[in-house]
Amino acid sequence: MGGIAVGGKVPEFTLKDQNGKDQSFYKDILPKGAALVVFYPGDFTMVCTKQLCSYRDNLDEFKNLGVQVVGVSKNSTKDHESFSKEYGFNFSLLSDDKREVAKEFGTASFLSIGGVSRAVFIVSQQGTVLYRHIEATNILHRKSDELLKVIQDLKDQKQI
Repeated sequence: MGGIAVGGKVPEFTLKDQNGKDQSFYKDILPKGAALVVFYPGDFTMVCTKQLCSYRDNLDEFKNLGVQVVGVSKNSTKDHESFSKEYGFNFSLLSDDKREVAKEFGTASFLSIGGVSRAVFIVSQQGTVLYRHIEATNILHRKSDELLKVIQDLKDQKQI
């Protein structure tokens, strides 16, 4: 298992969001709170759309627990802009077109569609990985209720 393990520190990175704006992980994202970083294979695909719509629909619950949602895929900012507008995503979708961040997190895969495995990481406001789950297959995804339970447990343990 490569990439950042639970307890590891996320390295600084900057990617463009769906509006073409640079988003620095430590300067722009983490100051707003802990983050659920969602790696997904591609915009407008069936499972990715279902997954991100679920997180959108439960965004208030994530925020109430002190966690923001951030999506990451290899799609362009233009694709992200269209995807975000069509489905009303009210969180950042970051463009990792060279899959450099996916490689650092250990989610880059030449075997999966889009070259990125579906994965979720819960990262503390200090940049420490508190939870990591990489799906065995891209047709599966962590459901909102599963993640909200994990986040509540982390909050109860005062990690978030």
